[in-house]
Amino acid sequence: MENEIIHKELDLIQDVIKRMADNSFKVKAWMLAILGSVMALSNGVLFVDAAKEFNTPAAFFLSIFLILIVLVFWYLDGFFLHKELLYREMYKWVIKNRPLTDQYLYDLNTFKRVVGNEEIDFQKITPGIFRVMCSATLFPFYFLPFLFVVGLMLYQVLR
Repeated sequence: MENEIIHKELDLIQDVIKRMADNSFKVKAWMLAILGSVMALSNGVLFVDAAKEFNTPAAFFLSIFLILIVLVFWYLDGFFLHKELLYREMYKWVIKNRPLTDQYLYDLNTFKRVVGNEEIDFQKITPGIFRVMCSATLFPFYFLPFLFVVGLMLYQVLR
């Protein structure tokens, strides 16, 4: 019976981890789709011939909008990855402490847990959202489009 309880609790935590990973994947897909769509639909505003009249404010505000899209999705992806890391720490805690106590049974709260004299705070042992955003996996994926949009904006403004 004890093993069945541990396995059910671990399955519950694994499902949350899977959802966070799936959300992170979907955020990346939506960011690329929206960024590509806006750039394709704004082809006349961003990429004009020298002979045509150029609307600088429109291109500037469109570039700001694209920058906001990248930053918002970057934050969301960092948020989901941060939550995934919290639940991975909870998973480790359950494996270590479930045979010792029934405290916090099926509790998915990712804050402090106290068992005996040992206190663990999942929030303190995992990196914050902004550190996760600057991780080796997220930083290049979002920084390159961000840099491209900033470069496009500067090109349009200084042209």
